[in-house]
Amino acid sequence: MNWLDTENRYGLVSRVLHWSMAVLVLFLLASDWWMEALEELGKANLMGLHKSLGIALLVLLVFRLAWRWHNHGRVAPPAHWRRAARLGHLALYLLLLAIPVSGVLTAWGSGHGVAFFGLPLIPAGPEIEWIEEAFEETHEVLANLMWLLIGGHVIAALAHQWWLGERSLKRMA
Repeated sequence: MNWLDTENRYGLVSRVLHWSMAVLVLFLLASDWWMEALEELGKANLMGLHKSLGIALLVLLVFRLAWRWHNHGRVAPPAHWRRAARLGHLALYLLLLAIPVSGVLTAWGSGHGVAFFGLPLIPAGPEIEWIEEAFEETHEVLANLMWLLIGGHVIAALAHQWWLGERSLKRMA
């Protein structure tokens, strides 16, 4: 088992980061639907988990970007797809940063604190309604954009695998 990426296959670290972040993102996006359906007690518990996992996602993003920056053997897409791949990945990384940040700002504006699995990171304070409303809307719009990018990412991976025959799924599996 190779830890580092090669030209033909992603290494263990890249694959673990990719799939753990994918699971976190999907859970965080889906938890919004669950929170809408739950009563206040269940919603409060799920919101704490949602915030903690959002912070965990930010930490993984920083580690993933550092790993990508220093891992020189990364898999390169075919030349004609490089620009689209770079733009798509840049958009994903920007959303992976902007969504949790907008969520933290929403929580701060609402007067609620932000904790990471019980460890307070930002204390509760006064409600600042305009901040809460602006970043809550931003958070929701960015989450919807993430759904679209995930769909595009999946379609591109499937197209590369079966239409172009590039075995891209095997490199990340």
